[in-house]
Amino acid sequence: MVNGTWNWDPHSFLDDFPVEDTPGIKLLLNGAGVLVAGGGESIDKILNTDQHSLGEYIDTLFPETAGNRGLREAHSKAMGGDLQNCRQRVGGMDVAWELIPVDTKRGQEVLALAIVLTDNQPLEDNPHELQKMDPTTGIPTRRVLMAQAEEAFNRHPDTQWAVFRLKIEGFRRINQALGQDLGDHALHQAVGRIVRSLAEDEYVGRVAGNEFILLIQHKSDDHTIERIQAINLLFDEPLKVGLLQFMLRVNVGIARSPQDGSTAKDLERRATIALERTRRSGLNHFFFSLALEDRVLAHSWVPAEAQRALRESEFQLYYQPVVDTRTGETVSMEALIRWQHPWRGLILPGHFIPVIEEMQLIVNLDLWVLERACYEAMSMGKPVAVNITANTITAPDFLKRLDRALTQSKLPPNWLTLEITERVFSSPKLVLEPLKAVHERGVQIAADDFGVGYSSLSYLWQYPLDKLKLDGSFVRAAVLDQRAQDLVTGLVPLIDTLGMTLIAECVETEEDRAWLHEAGVFFQQGYYFARPAPFS
Repeated sequence: MVNGTWNWDPHSFLDDFPVEDTPGIKLLLNGAGVLVAGGGESIDKILNTDQHSLGEYIDTLFPETAGNRGLREAHSKAMGGDLQNCRQRVGGMDVAWELIPVDTKRGQEVLALAIVLTDNQPLEDNPHELQKMDPTTGIPTRRVLMAQAEEAFNRHPDTQWAVFRLKIEGFRRINQALGQDLGDHALHQAVGRIVRSLAEDEYVGRVAGNEFILLIQHKSDDHTIERIQAINLLFDEPLKVGLLQFMLRVNVGIARSPQDGSTAKDLERRATIALERTRRSGLNHFFFSLALEDRVLAHSWVPAEAQRALRESEFQLYYQPVVDTRTGETVSMEALIRWQHPWRGLILPGHFIPVIEEMQLIVNLDLWVLERACYEAMSMGKPVAVNITANTITAPDFLKRLDRALTQSKLPPNWLTLEITERVFSSPKLVLEPLKAVHERGVQIAADDFGVGYSSLSYLWQYPLDKLKLDGSFVRAAVLDQRAQDLVTGLVPLIDTLGMTLIAECVETEEDRAWLHEAGVFFQQGYYFARPAPFS
């Protein structure tokens, strides 16, 4: 502040506010906000220092607009103790106000923050430029960025490129706390960090919301990962919005030329697929792969066709034996679902089960498997294990359907094992009571894939478990890693003490069978003994 006035800059941010104290009111304004408060005049010339209410000076702050009613109402609510946000159109400018109630020695006052979101040039005066640049962030729109990318591809035909679909996470909290207008201003600041970090021949554009496209030269996967890490470092420092600070983070999906596509549109689409994978994986970046695309395509046809497949009996059960290595006897069978599609052929569960689970269609399929497996187990004369998801266990009619399957098939309850994955144990309040009810019926319960995911020894005593199925990763690792063998060897007496049965999955070689048997894991399952096959 010089001589009681501020120089104003419509592009200034909230990081450095001049502060003006007058009795009864505190205005905290960025330079552009002072323009609203009197065209750069000293605040002392606008506000009578003997007065104590911003509300009394709203007409002074907005002498030429009737739109001050929104600000007056927001101020009244702020005086009542609630943080308020409002937006005014003044002299061709969009002005966002944040009104923060504060307690002072003089009583309740309001801290006012004003941000000029646009300058006084009406956007409508230059529609051509508006089409090129995103008005909120000041960077190119998606359409312009894609044109720039194609031009770069043509200008450097031998260069490999990487397209990032980039999402800045954390703006929901900002919008909820401060409102959309200040959220847009914060987005402008965040994008500014990325823009200032761009190297030559790097381009950025806004897609929508908090998602962007970034085009860089792809020298190697390691170089591209380093670039992502550099972007992450940009957000190690919190973003300041008024008096508040917010931590943001970045998720990135990456597609590379030429292996993932030769055009900007192809790379953008596949980078978007990879970005979606970051949400499911918990990682902050993910490279595109054809397997990801197959999964996305599956989302388009699996839900509808799975329901038809149930009606038309396209699903089949295959069975894989569990063998007691002491006697060589098959002691039980695990039911594994397959989909015999009329023109796609035999589809393995990994290609459709994740989609069906995500679309909340898994319960009907689980119950079909349960009922069918009970009938076929009676025909085989062998106990059977069936995989059941958490959604099915917590379904309202699950226990009723379980009782019906046992009654109609005449399968003894102790001949049925429900295999549940470790993800089920992450929701103990939902699944514990249904599992107890299952166990009380005499049906056995096995924890599948033990040793990965939500592994915890606590659920060995919290849940009514009869069996543990050792994940195949332990079996594979133990061939090369003595520590993995030692872990399994140490687990055996613990499981025996708890009265449970330990079953090893994915036993594929004589070496696997031998060391597991030596460790005391006598119940084994895998290709070494038999591949899954349909019951006939």
